[in-house]
Amino acid sequence: MNLELLRADITSLKVDAMVNESAPSTLPVGQATVTSGGNLLCKFVIHAAVPRAGEDNGHGKLRAAMLSALERAEELAISSVGIPLMGSQALPLEEIATVMIQAALDFRSRARSLQRVVFCLFGAQAYDIFERLLRELAE
Repeated sequence: MNLELLRADITSLKVDAMVNESAPSTLPVGQATVTSGGNLLCKFVIHAAVPRAGEDNGHGKLRAAMLSALERAEELAISSVGIPLMGSQALPLEEIATVMIQAALDFRSRARSLQRVVFCLFGAQAYDIFERLLRELAE
């Protein structure tokens, strides 16, 4: 499973599924569910409930949301998924990047159909942090 970075609007990605940060009121934090992609370029949208500001164990809940989203992608037997920056209300950017990248790296051994995970980052600051941490953590 390859991890990629792209600086773009996630709705412009041509991937099988994209992850959408979901409000915890619709799902338990750390869980993910799937809907149709509708008019988007993807077939599916994976809704992942992420921690909000002030919640305990933000790192663990963000990690659980990432892993749950990747598991849903694997259950769909798709080959590519786009993931935006998630959990920005709960944690600092560098911590978010570390948790998201490490969760994806840890999931690699379980991936069968999933071949490509694209972290889609809109701003330069987020992209630069993810780029640096991906190099460091993937070594």
